[in-house]
Amino acid sequence: MESIQLVTLVVIGVVLVIGVVSFSAGRIGVAAPLALTVLGVGIGAIPAVPHFDVEPELVLTVVLPPLLYAAARQVPFVDFRRNLRVIVFLAVVLVIVSAVLVGLTVHLLWVSVPLALAVALGAVVAPPDAVAATSLGKRLGLPPRIVTILEGEGLVNDATALVLLSTMLALVDTSGVPVEGGMIVLSFLWAVVGAVILGGILGVVTVVLRQRITDPVLDAALSLVVPFAAFLLGELVHASGVVAVVVAGIIVGNQGAYRIRASFRQAESGTWRIVTLLLENAVFLFMGFQLWPIVGEVAREGELVGTLLVAGLVIVLLVGLRFAVMPALLWSIHRRYRHRAERADRVSSRFADVTEEDFQQRAASFRQLGIRRSPVKMAFRGARARLGIVTKKDRGRQSAIAARLEDLRENPPAEPVEIDAPTRARFSRAFQNFRKRLEQQDNDLTAERDQALGWRDGVILGLSGMRGVVTVAAVQTIPAGQPMRESLVLIAFTAAILTLVVQGLLLPPVVRRLKPADDVPADERAELLELRKVLTAAGAQAVSGAVAAADQADSPIAPRVVDEVTTQTETWLGRLEILAGADLADPDNEAAQFQRLRRVQLVAERDALRDAYERGAFSSEAVDAMRAALDSEEIALDAADARTGGA
Repeated sequence: MESIQLVTLVVIGVVLVIGVVSFSAGRIGVAAPLALTVLGVGIGAIPAVPHFDVEPELVLTVVLPPLLYAAARQVPFVDFRRNLRVIVFLAVVLVIVSAVLVGLTVHLLWVSVPLALAVALGAVVAPPDAVAATSLGKRLGLPPRIVTILEGEGLVNDATALVLLSTMLALVDTSGVPVEGGMIVLSFLWAVVGAVILGGILGVVTVVLRQRITDPVLDAALSLVVPFAAFLLGELVHASGVVAVVVAGIIVGNQGAYRIRASFRQAESGTWRIVTLLLENAVFLFMGFQLWPIVGEVAREGELVGTLLVAGLVIVLLVGLRFAVMPALLWSIHRRYRHRAERADRVSSRFADVTEEDFQQRAASFRQLGIRRSPVKMAFRGARARLGIVTKKDRGRQSAIAARLEDLRENPPAEPVEIDAPTRARFSRAFQNFRKRLEQQDNDLTAERDQALGWRDGVILGLSGMRGVVTVAAVQTIPAGQPMRESLVLIAFTAAILTLVVQGLLLPPVVRRLKPADDVPADERAELLELRKVLTAAGAQAVSGAVAAADQADSPIAPRVVDEVTTQTETWLGRLEILAGADLADPDNEAAQFQRLRRVQLVAERDALRDAYERGAFSSEAVDAMRAALDSEEIALDAADARTGGA
């Protein structure tokens, strides 16, 4: 009973400390993870405070999956796709190179440490933890592209590091049984590919299930279960549970935004905010708290000074390598943009005047020329093209098609090719997808131009490589009895804490000093108005179709209902037109006037609703529904205030 009471008191104390420190850190301008780490180090130094061990598997299985899932849900897939090359380079290539470099260094300094074990240590310290960096970045107002890159890197690099760690530990000779290199490579590939497939399937199934769920409690329960299910299923089939969690989170976050009920998503966001706040900050507090027992163990073995020197060298290698690759990374980004822009200009000039009828005639002529395109092969070619992979066979195929097209232009058919209705419908869908792809390409290039990375961004990306949760948890999975295990654990702890504290303190003044160029500011108010017009046009077309279908079915919709639906969309447009035309430099502009007047109206409506409820004039269900409507309106006004800089 006393142990249960002690655990309860510890949990209560940790929650209170997290809340107070998070609140205070925001007030003094320090990231909460940094403040909690320092506090944990201070608490751990108090002799009277008892120390306790937490199994690393508990962190990797219970703490890490929800943290990764919550972060993956918030990553916009379009931005993630646009920065995929940068993210893959930082989160895969740089992590592997850093792990190998650290492993070779440690193995050369400590010959008793096997190379595989040293590379395993490198895999542990290689991945930066993006929690502190992104929290600082958002508070410091970093450009959105930098924040997206840091978030994406933080999601993918954990998977790379843990897969590499498990692969290296499999090579450690603990049982005397040799391990074949080919099997290790296949295991590594399956850990990634199998996890992507599993996470994709689970993400799609989750969205389909939640789309059909009508009970909010069941929806919340399913949302909380998904990350653990993805992780455990991934580990069950010997794939990477971390990769499965990330893939599932990205799919649910992006597809669910259009298919899961808004009220469920709003409640889910609040739930995950609380979960991540407690788990993230508790791990950082624990990370600082656990430092001193490890220092004591290494000191008793007489290896403290040497271990700290090696840890310092490891930190210099990690930070130096990250800064060293930034110029080449930025150069490659600019070079690829120029090539893509030139190719896009050629494609646009070639297909700008192609109409749907021309497209269908060309497609029909292709069929007559014997060109067949398998959907599966087209999918693989499209994926390779998006990743910038063009094979010799692809180039030969493109040349052959171009020659046939040129021959078709010089010798066009005397009469239009006859196309049956099903084929015409299929060609029409292909044309729409073709146009969508061209528009997507142009938008990607525009975003790349407006969000171009400069040397200031490279400095900030280099300084944002702080280690954290995964480093501390993963290093403790090194089996007991390995040579200099305690020293390896201390190196990982030192790298995590020092990079978090030093780089975390340096990042804010560096950002303020460099003043990185923000993305080219789009007129958000004008964009909102144009987007609302697009949505209004689509909605009006759907309403017209529904009204026509109802008339044909002899069940016409009442004109006043149609008018009311139309009025709702016109009201939205009217509000956005006021916002778009307002002079925000004038504190008494039309948008501010509208919001103040609407808030006065909302206050009166809430008072009337409370009065009606107290008088019992309406049912509780009706009052709850109306209260929810007023809440939605208030949320919309708060969002408008945030955009216009209002109170």
